[in-house]
Amino acid sequence: MHKGRKESEKIISLVVLLSIMSCIAIYFAQQTGQYEKNFVFQQVIFLIFGFGLCYLVSKSPIDFIRKHIFWFYGAAVVLLLGIVLKVPFTQEVNGATRWYRFAGFSLQPSEVIKGVFVLAMAHFAAKYEKTPVKQLLVMGGLALPILLLLYKQPDLGTTIVYFVTMLTIMLIANRSWKLIAGIISAAVLSVSLFLFLLLNHMEWLEMLGFKRYQFARIFTWLDPASDPNGAYQVNLSMKAIGSGMLSGRNGSVYIPESHTDMIFSTIGNQFGFIGVSILLIVFILFIKELIEAGLNMKKSFSMYLFAGFAMCFAFNIFENIAMSIGLMPLTGIPLPFISYGGSSVFGNMICIGIMLAVIRYDAQLE
Repeated sequence: MHKGRKESEKIISLVVLLSIMSCIAIYFAQQTGQYEKNFVFQQVIFLIFGFGLCYLVSKSPIDFIRKHIFWFYGAAVVLLLGIVLKVPFTQEVNGATRWYRFAGFSLQPSEVIKGVFVLAMAHFAAKYEKTPVKQLLVMGGLALPILLLLYKQPDLGTTIVYFVTMLTIMLIANRSWKLIAGIISAAVLSVSLFLFLLLNHMEWLEMLGFKRYQFARIFTWLDPASDPNGAYQVNLSMKAIGSGMLSGRNGSVYIPESHTDMIFSTIGNQFGFIGVSILLIVFILFIKELIEAGLNMKKSFSMYLFAGFAMCFAFNIFENIAMSIGLMPLTGIPLPFISYGGSSVFGNMICIGIMLAVIRYDAQLE
């Protein structure tokens, strides 16, 4: 029990530190004068409710949740389906419908249901670990509706995060090297074929139902000169990060969405290489704690869950930072624990709460 309590304290301490860094970064993002709202105050409110939500989830009975996982997973699918069908109270922003909006509050389901997705994947990975083929079929069958609904929003960035998370749990849970090799080979071949068709035979993808505009950001990323307007945000982001130099600069560079998706650029601009390095060190320590906690778990379910969350957060962090410096196409996903937003805060805190609950659950086992 003592060891589990120590692991929980380390994870919470790092989340608190990241939350403080978030408020500081959002404060400096507001100094460009492009926003009238007090986002720092709102983020503090989100964090207060987020930590409260984390506490409540951490007290949840894991056995009960696993027993009724289909109900939780079904609710997640319904939330995403409502977005795709554009039921009342859905909200479209910049050509994408990803939010519900009611009474002045917005909710992005793809952020909030991350915990349920990882929990479900870990549950079925453990349940069918003695039957590898059935394990893969069940996990793939359950993940497919979520992935398709995310892609249809459209939200390619989050779709990739969920897919990589599922793939990680599959690879760790599956003990058949032949199946592991098959999964990796199929994934590599699928991505390679897709990129070949995208670059050389776009008309074939259009015959399959894809639209050219869906890949505009990929084309802009590969050839920025082909669409200067499309590359505008990334160019500003890299300019802001570069001008921060070693320890940051006085004054601010205008960056669209500087308090949300592009907040890493704000940190690079205001605090330079030193500030960015500190942030990355904290992120590395956070992921390290999740991996170590997973390795210390007694139950395979608990280990799979921590592996899933570690990859989910790690890939999300990588994707956000990579798009900010031009290494990946713009995908519009927030930087975990740093970007402004209630849905992001609540979703991340639910994930932390689930992990704390699993640490307690696992520590109670003989």
